[in-house]
Amino acid sequence: MNTSTSANKIRTGVAACAMAAVICVCTVLGSFGNGAYAGAHDAVKAPGRQLAIISSYTLPIAEVSGLAKIRDSSIEMEKNGGIDLYAIGDASYQLVRFRAGGANHASQEPDIRIQDAARVLGRKAGNDSQWEAVAVDGKESVCMLSETRAEISCLDTDLQRARALFSLDVSGFPQLDSAWKEFPNSRGEGMILMKKGHVLVLKEKKPSMLIEFGPEGDQPMGYGSDAFLAPDEAFAGLVSSSGEPVYRANRSEEPAARRLVALKAWEFSDQLHELAHDASEIALGPDGRVYLLSQESATLIRLEKTLKPAEHKVDVEHGAYWRLPQGMDKAEGLVISEGMHPWIGIDIKQTNRPNLFRLSPIDP
Repeated sequence: MNTSTSANKIRTGVAACAMAAVICVCTVLGSFGNGAYAGAHDAVKAPGRQLAIISSYTLPIAEVSGLAKIRDSSIEMEKNGGIDLYAIGDASYQLVRFRAGGANHASQEPDIRIQDAARVLGRKAGNDSQWEAVAVDGKESVCMLSETRAEISCLDTDLQRARALFSLDVSGFPQLDSAWKEFPNSRGEGMILMKKGHVLVLKEKKPSMLIEFGPEGDQPMGYGSDAFLAPDEAFAGLVSSSGEPVYRANRSEEPAARRLVALKAWEFSDQLHELAHDASEIALGPDGRVYLLSQESATLIRLEKTLKPAEHKVDVEHGAYWRLPQGMDKAEGLVISEGMHPWIGIDIKQTNRPNLFRLSPIDP
């Protein structure tokens, strides 16, 4: 990364801790006023299914809209309360690399670095990216989903080289295509990279649904134990360092066409729709399960274990949902670290207030 934060340039302070029914003491950790809530730490569990805030941090970007955990981050570090992740916002082309060491490094400031990717992507700096999701593969690539442009941009993790640009085409589903055109601000809100160059995209609303995209002519996979990328696996279709596509699948047409078509769409079941009035993010947990975040309902939900192509709706695992801390509005980013701790990024314009939170663990 080119730009790193400096404690000498930014005034440290104590962030106000007034989320949920948790009484916390803030300890200043980082150069952006980053603080960890002192107290029972990992042992804290809010009553019932109400999650509690354990620690809070301030990322130097406005309107955080997506988070992605770095795949080679230390499991031990995560178990101790740390994390290594990317964060994006929909108001710029900036990416933040955030690394916190956890309990073993509590006296150290988080490593926070920020870089603007506009030039590499051929975009004008300062324009809105409309990025709503970010995902990484196991081979040093990071991909961002732009909602209104319906495209996925992939870069190397140094953010120095554009690896691919994929357009998302839903024209094969007339009703979805109509809603896609009529409501451009209700398109892709979350994504998970899959095998064979497929992508699982979360559509925000009108209506909320899961959509599997892939190369034209492919069959949908749905999801289960073997649908998502292995920890060291590249996202298919990206260009390797030698300039060759990673995945050809014996097709006569090179993946350089860079078009992904909708292969299957699953609407929300009645139960899932009741729990999630909109859809803000999906993430793959360390347990291999898919989790959904709803901003409007302030709820985190574990989806059914297996979603088959023959099914028409996606459902929630029975009883597997958790309420976000009271007052945590505009929750849009989600990752889940080892120990089943959700990390939530919130969409606020201020860059001097906490906008990243580590929560109490969810039930396995």
